[in-house]
Amino acid sequence: MSRIPRSFGSDIHRRSILVGGGAFVASFGMPTIVRAADEILVAGILPLTGPSAQFGQQSWKAMQFAVDLMNEAGGVKSMGGAKLILAVFDTETKPEIAVTQTENAIQRGAKALIGCNQSAATIVASQVSERNEVPFLTAYDIDPTITARGFKYIFRCSPLTGNYASDLLTTAKELIDKAGSSAKRVGLLSENSVAGQGVNKALTAVAQKLGLELVYAETYDVGTTQNFAPFITKMKANRVDIMVGQNRVSDGIQITRTAKELAYNPSFMGGVLGAPITREYIEALGKDADNVFGTDSFSPALNAPGLPAVVERVKVKMNRVMDVGVATIMADIAVIWDALERAKTSDPRALRDAIASTDLNTGDRNFFMLRGAKFSDKGDNEKAAGIVTQIQNGLAVPVWPVEFAKAQAVYPKPEWN
Repeated sequence: MSRIPRSFGSDIHRRSILVGGGAFVASFGMPTIVRAADEILVAGILPLTGPSAQFGQQSWKAMQFAVDLMNEAGGVKSMGGAKLILAVFDTETKPEIAVTQTENAIQRGAKALIGCNQSAATIVASQVSERNEVPFLTAYDIDPTITARGFKYIFRCSPLTGNYASDLLTTAKELIDKAGSSAKRVGLLSENSVAGQGVNKALTAVAQKLGLELVYAETYDVGTTQNFAPFITKMKANRVDIMVGQNRVSDGIQITRTAKELAYNPSFMGGVLGAPITREYIEALGKDADNVFGTDSFSPALNAPGLPAVVERVKVKMNRVMDVGVATIMADIAVIWDALERAKTSDPRALRDAIASTDLNTGDRNFFMLRGAKFSDKGDNEKAAGIVTQIQNGLAVPVWPVEFAKAQAVYPKPEWN
């Protein structure tokens, strides 16, 4: 599988990256993508540079992996074995660049789009796709605004911000009650992105509903905040028992290291998506990542048809443990694949109608997120479900709800090693 060259810099949004038949082509300018009649172009509108580059680059690798599996399985059989080919357009983690890149992708003939690993970028990029009547599937974005505007061409496989917030704090409350603990003081620390602000808002509402006491809530500037000591010092001073939020990988790593350095050890520590469910977080922190909770809509330990073989192949091909970042992209490709089979055409309008009538179960066409996919009129997944994981011995293990749990949660959090 081809990888993004390390030399790609800030001008990468002017390049077109084309994958077809295992080949990798990178060219300057605005090239025309030439493809055979039996090839269907899908574009990734992703951050390959900027603060979200880590997520974007992994999503790009996951897109290539998912399409390889699809094409190896015979492609779109109802269209004579038509293959998917991919192009990626870098947003630089900037919403305004995402708009331009979405326009570029559509001009080059993309029949469907996947993006943007940044809610603010997806909000504006999907306006372009809606105007041009090209289907857009969110890769990793959970802000409710994305699907609340009455658009017909936007679809999302994952649960929403409110679902994840409820899952995380409900787990905390159940563990506290079971332990007979008096811990109930909640502190929030999230990035100041659209997603981060939405998570803080959702967590605030859920905390109130559950009878927990919100004593601290703050956001920080993404990409510029390097010192988290002031935030952690305030958490400690406010005697926060439950420390949660939404943070990108690098920020989550620094927040955890700072908490240890300042000897701050809340009884429950976790995040809504973001850092705690990534291999990068676990590998960077080692044992210090253990006992941190995360929310997810996938686990490699799920009982799903075909999943063990795919998990093993991800290890070999991508050199990583399969996580929700990979599973979400695979889910988007699965939805496009299934819709193409039923539509028997790559016409974007017909493809949109086929996506809208999707009804996939977990395991179908390499769709491995919980429960499957069936979209509401808004484009949200009516089957979407979440789990709560806890990092135990270097693995994110499902601990809630009971039907998906693979281990009992450790509570309260042990002291730092």
